[in-house]
Amino acid sequence: MFQTHNPKINAFAQRNADNFADTALMVVLSIQQNWYFVGDQLDDVRENKLDSRFLWGNKRKTYLFLQTHKHFLYSQFMAVLNSNKTDFDKAVSMMQVFLRIDGLGLPKAGFLCQLCAGLVGCIDVHNIRMYNIDIRDLTLAKSVKSVALKRKRIEKYVDLCHTIGTEHLWNAWCDYLSTKSKRWIDGNHVSEVHYTFLL
Repeated sequence: MFQTHNPKINAFAQRNADNFADTALMVVLSIQQNWYFVGDQLDDVRENKLDSRFLWGNKRKTYLFLQTHKHFLYSQFMAVLNSNKTDFDKAVSMMQVFLRIDGLGLPKAGFLCQLCAGLVGCIDVHNIRMYNIDIRDLTLAKSVKSVALKRKRIEKYVDLCHTIGTEHLWNAWCDYLSTKSKRWIDGNHVSEVHYTFLL
């Protein structure tokens, strides 16, 4: 699943700033939503922009931030991606870039890294239970001002995801979600829509 669909999503997100912004928007729209409906929500926002009924709460603010800063964020992301850093250091640097996006905490910034570069991942409620993860390892308060402390929290999150395995997190989540609704054929179907939602 990951090996089939994730590289296609990476290629889409890396193509240009608009694709990157759409990938980030898909992540934002997934917050507190049923994954099955996120594609329709993304289509609605693309068509109706700020008039979309799915840009509620902070999602509207995040959408505006992405539209204003997408070229800057994309160029920073691509600079990190094309650097000579190790995958771990690339992941930490990408997380630092993506955490600038209003509305993204560690798990969703990790999801964006996974979608854009095949690194990190999203630790959701299911994963917290499965791997007995301390919820405090998933939080980075906006009030934290220390650059060193922020980096330490990001490094801990990236290390956690990479220890479990980015591919494993993806495949296990897709398989798990497919058992929760008859709308899904199987885990491969869940995995595939990560890509088809963006097309």
